[in-house]
Amino acid sequence: LPWRAFSAKGALVGAGAAIAAAAAVGGASSFSGLLALILAVAAGSSYAAMNFTGATPFTSASGVEREMRRALPLQAGAAALAGAFWLASAF
Repeated sequence: LPWRAFSAKGALVGAGAAIAAAAAVGGASSFSGLLALILAVAAGSSYAAMNFTGATPFTSASGVEREMRRALPLQAGAAALAGAFWLASAF
């Protein structure tokens, strides 16, 4: 994948997997439910992929810290937005 950041790679793979899963089972009941699914899976897989940051010989401690400082607020925001879309899909 094109980026150095494992969090970005995880988000891309997670979003793709969520879209594929939604297409396989017929999608969500609403558009906001589909957005909630994509955001939640992308945020979760991005967080899980971040566990591999620093596991390659090309990373440094400062690079790992910089990636985590940038990615964690985005992941938390995506998870919160997914929760909001999930609640909105009920109405």
